Amino acid sequence: MKNLSRIISAFLAIVLLSAIVAGCGSEEEEDPGVTAGTFEDTADMTEETTVSDEPELPETDLEGREYQFLVRKGTHAYNDHWIEVEDMNGEVVNDAVFERNRAVEEKFNVDITALFTETADSYATKSVLAGDDSFFAVWECKNSLATGIQKNIYLDMNLLSYVDFTAPYWDKNAVEQLSIGNKLYMMPSDISMGNLTAPRFLYFNKRIMENYGLKSPYDYVADDCWTLDNFLPMVAAVSADLDGDGKMTREDEFGMLREDGGANGNILYFLVGSGIRATTNDEDGIPQVSFFNDKTQTIIDKVSVVFKDENCTIEYNKCASGADISQFDHLWDYCRSLFAAGHFLFVQNGCYETVQFNDMADDYGIVPNPKYDENQKEYYHRTDPYNTQMAIPMTNVDLENTGMILEWMSWKSHHTVLPAYYETTIKLKRQRDETAIEMLDIIKGSMYYEISDIFGLGVSDVLWNSYRTGDLASTYAKSEKSMQKKIDKLVDNLTDMG
Repeated sequence: MKNLSRIISAFLAIVLLSAIVAGCGSEEEEDPGVTAGTFEDTADMTEETTVSDEPELPETDLEGREYQFLVRKGTHAYNDHWIEVEDMNGEVVNDAVFERNRAVEEKFNVDITALFTETADSYATKSVLAGDDSFFAVWECKNSLATGIQKNIYLDMNLLSYVDFTAPYWDKNAVEQLSIGNKLYMMPSDISMGNLTAPRFLYFNKRIMENYGLKSPYDYVADDCWTLDNFLPMVAAVSADLDGDGKMTREDEFGMLREDGGANGNILYFLVGSGIRATTNDEDGIPQVSFFNDKTQTIIDKVSVVFKDENCTIEYNKCASGADISQFDHLWDYCRSLFAAGHFLFVQNGCYETVQFNDMADDYGIVPNPKYDENQKEYYHRTDPYNTQMAIPMTNVDLENTGMILEWMSWKSHHTVLPAYYETTIKLKRQRDETAIEMLDIIKGSMYYEISDIFGLGVSDVLWNSYRTGDLASTYAKSEKSMQKKIDKLVDNLTDMG
């Protein structure tokens, strides 16, 4: 009976809150400027487009010259596995990477190699300052690259010859969102699948959904009404003391495995999903704080009602407290294993985490993060600030050939490695229904990159603290000058670099 009363209370709170904010749907939509879309998702379509959209490049013979990537790999997270492999081994993605690189080598008569290190940016910084030009491109976590960018280690990628950032194998959303002062120091490319693992979305347990008599998120998406007001009551509805000990612990059943904090807290993804941008570039490409408005407070209020109720959500650290997690790389993996064991209706993560759910007994589905309301036209997905991106070291003076190689390699990868990873590994091996495939298509086309996260400008910390306290206005007032000072310092630094 206690659980029932809690569920009813949570539902009533949401209904009351919805009534308070009625009319919000008529507000002008705060569009993060993300262009949603789909891409080729069948083998036939890949065959048809492979030749027709090949970039037009001059015939070039580089006489066996080595082009070496510097790549992050060997840490417990955010490794890049898609730049270079030693040999074919029968695994579809591995072999696609191998064959793509051999095709690049044959096309330009070059030798494509990679140097792997746990700290690619630190290695790049030391090498560039020493005048070392042994690698021509770097793949590293975005936030780590940001450190090197501010030390004048990397070039403006707009200087690359032959690169067409509007092509589908580059993410055109990133061009505007990762630029500062119209300079672009890092970019994702289909050379690596690291970017595809970056956006976080919702996994849901179909058995729990059915047991509680809840409407499937797929139906809401089909009806174009997958919104916060339809998502949050689902989370609030699921709360069961399975072991009967009178306490809600990891042994029980929850609406959501919750992530807190200013780096990857769930609220940050729901804000972006609702059309809130932490910063927006002005006409000169300078980031301006743009989240301080009534809509942000409304979203915080809506989410807080449910997510601060520990009867229907449980936070990662509390979930793992006292557990034996020795067989897992870290507590995040352990807690997600409990989603696979059927303890949570929802968990929010990216594509790479599907590997943990391969042997899940219950069926699960995938759904975009909810929209703010039915007036919102597109879905938006915040990218993890730590996923890998590409940058060009300052010591690279071979920008013409670098541009040609990266452009053709990105195009080739779009039609080989990307289908191997996205179609075969994600869609066919790991997903159990066709609708999940459609959901992934939506997610891939709706990625949003927040520059303030990448460069540590403290904006997401302000958003998190506003959520934690429930008071956006006072939190913003205390932090406004500090945020602006960090932005000004970053802009001045990058502008001085010329």
